[in-house]
Amino acid sequence: MPRLPGGAATNLPPCPRAGHEGRRVVKDGSYGNPPRQLYRCFGEVVSPRTGEIRPWHHFAPAAPRVMTASGICDTCENQVHTHDGPLAGRTYAFPLREAATAFVGVGTGASYTQAGDRARVSARRQRLERERGGALVVEWLDLLGPTVVEHYAESSWPETLVLDSTRFMAKNVRTGKDTLAFNVLGAYGYPREGKPRVWKLHATHQARQQDWVEFLTSLDTSVPPRLVVCDGADEIRNAVRTVWPEAPGPSFPVPFVSRCELHLHRNGLEAMGADRIGGHLHWMRTRLGTAFLRWEGWDELVEKATGFAATQAWLSGISDFAPTQVGTRHLLPAHHSTAALDMALGRVRDFLDSRSFVLRNARRTNVTLALIRNHLNGVDIERDYYQLMRARLDDAGGRLPAQRAGGDKGTSRRVKRAKRAVASLRA
Repeated sequence: MPRLPGGAATNLPPCPRAGHEGRRVVKDGSYGNPPRQLYRCFGEVVSPRTGEIRPWHHFAPAAPRVMTASGICDTCENQVHTHDGPLAGRTYAFPLREAATAFVGVGTGASYTQAGDRARVSARRQRLERERGGALVVEWLDLLGPTVVEHYAESSWPETLVLDSTRFMAKNVRTGKDTLAFNVLGAYGYPREGKPRVWKLHATHQARQQDWVEFLTSLDTSVPPRLVVCDGADEIRNAVRTVWPEAPGPSFPVPFVSRCELHLHRNGLEAMGADRIGGHLHWMRTRLGTAFLRWEGWDELVEKATGFAATQAWLSGISDFAPTQVGTRHLLPAHHSTAALDMALGRVRDFLDSRSFVLRNARRTNVTLALIRNHLNGVDIERDYYQLMRARLDDAGGRLPAQRAGGDKGTSRRVKRAKRAVASLRA
């Protein structure tokens, strides 16, 4: 085997066999595809088959590396020995860094096929024809994805919690009608200390009260938020009260459930439009701008709305909670709308809407949503993803979970039925 300039390699791994510390080690061929370096240790071993004593034996390091033909590091561009290539699992055909790159791509909206194709190009492997190759990234998401996303997952709820959801539709190819594919439940958090961020994204078929209860109880609920802001959906409000019941007493409940002031303002504009109140400088619209900031603004809007039927009807519809919300506003954290979460869910729609019909595996879709959340929060660093997977590789002695082991249960049942049908035909 040709050597790089500078003589023989001096950074060969030691033999892992007990009692062989300090024994001479040399390179001795390769194994696997792509090739990984194999080593020879000049230490005596007993053959398990014949019982003979052999003066040497082969071994592979616990964390194998793909051999590099160029002798140049792709990252730092320095010369390296052929055995110092990128880390990879023993049975994985791609280095771990390609999986990390693919996860960053999926988090920024790339499809599984696009991310898989880029991994093949980066690893200098043959590209697949047509829209194929997504299965590679699918398996990485199933087997390695949880290692990455669990590191960034939140464990408890913040001081201010914003809740909302968005739905994805899919066209039924038989009827031509749009049907519900799934909903994405979202949470944005404003912690007492630290940067506000997307707290959690979760895909579920429906967005019912029980779905929201499961969403909220997936994290520690022992310390409730002080404030929950939502758009007024009964499913969300009822779920919050189920998880954190309202305690009897004169003080307001914890958490306090507040309606989004941005939505209330828009609803007010619609009601005023029905009353033909036009122009942003109209005195009624000016009063709407202060109605949810303080008691005086609310009372003034209610008083001046006399004679405007649609506006009065709208005010009557929110009179059961609006006065309390306005009166306690100054006692609560200064977060009053769902705008930040709306923007985040809008990005999720941009990433997934065009291919929502193929996202049929809830577990895998939630891993994808967690990677998107990392991207929205600005923590999707390829180097960090790689380090997390490398730590798992080291802990597992170089053996990552076997691929083709993370299939969907529904698919598995179909495959089993197909196999039984083929067997019966052959019989």
